[in-house]
Amino acid sequence: MKVIMNVDDLGVHPAVARAALWLSEKGLVTSASVVANGPDVASAVRLHAEGVGIGVHLDILRGRPVGHWQERSSIVDGRGVFLGSEERLFARFIEGGVDHGHVESEWTEQIQRVMDLGIQPTHLSSHGNIHAWPTLTRMAGDLAARYGIGWLRTPDDCSHISRLDMSAYREKFLNVCGLFGRRTAGVSWPDTVWGMDEPLGEFTADSFAEWAGRRLGTMEPDGILEICCRPGETVVGDEAISSEYDPTSIAAVWRDHLAAMEDSETWLGVFRELGLELVNFGKL
Repeated sequence: MKVIMNVDDLGVHPAVARAALWLSEKGLVTSASVVANGPDVASAVRLHAEGVGIGVHLDILRGRPVGHWQERSSIVDGRGVFLGSEERLFARFIEGGVDHGHVESEWTEQIQRVMDLGIQPTHLSSHGNIHAWPTLTRMAGDLAARYGIGWLRTPDDCSHISRLDMSAYREKFLNVCGLFGRRTAGVSWPDTVWGMDEPLGEFTADSFAEWAGRRLGTMEPDGILEICCRPGETVVGDEAISSEYDPTSIAAVWRDHLAAMEDSETWLGVFRELGLELVNFGKL
């Protein structure tokens, strides 16, 4: 079986690129997903040069759109900023207030921005796994196929939305989840993903080993597993994290994941014990 250690949030702040580069040099990080509307998107170039597979972390939740906000009016607020929460976006989505053309145009420009850096993306993912929502999975898959991107992060089952405290909308949402074809020819998904929802303090090699011990028995011998991590290392002199990215919360996650990954040999030992080969999406 193969495992991909993928860093999300690349492009949000130099702290993420700094941590990702260090962890790639230690042989642990093999892949990263860049937030193309982030202020530090150009950092992806250096990681790409070091052999890290770079994908696009599609985002319509945080920050400002790559395209002009007036052409994205159904997915931004009155200031031209993305809504900043899954709850607000989901409420608008389920009521039919999200123009799918706005989403597709924005995601297209995000992919193109990364490609304009000279990077052929290896995969697509999305903040909040928004691409798991009905119609958006197919949209993301079609964009991947259009741009020759071979991999799409495994979308959560639609019950992912049950974490949102909006029961009035939830039932409607779950009822329509099965109405849309989700796979796109020529675009593959990993078999499973771990790490996206681990609480602070629980993103550890031991926690992964315990989970994998249960999960791997259900996978095929040639299965592919993605670990989603979010390390970041801030240093004196760094600019403040933009308020559009919930700096208090995101900085805590960055510190937690970096601390958990500093002992790379423990992680690599777990991979060896489980028979997992580290790769990136571009080498599959």
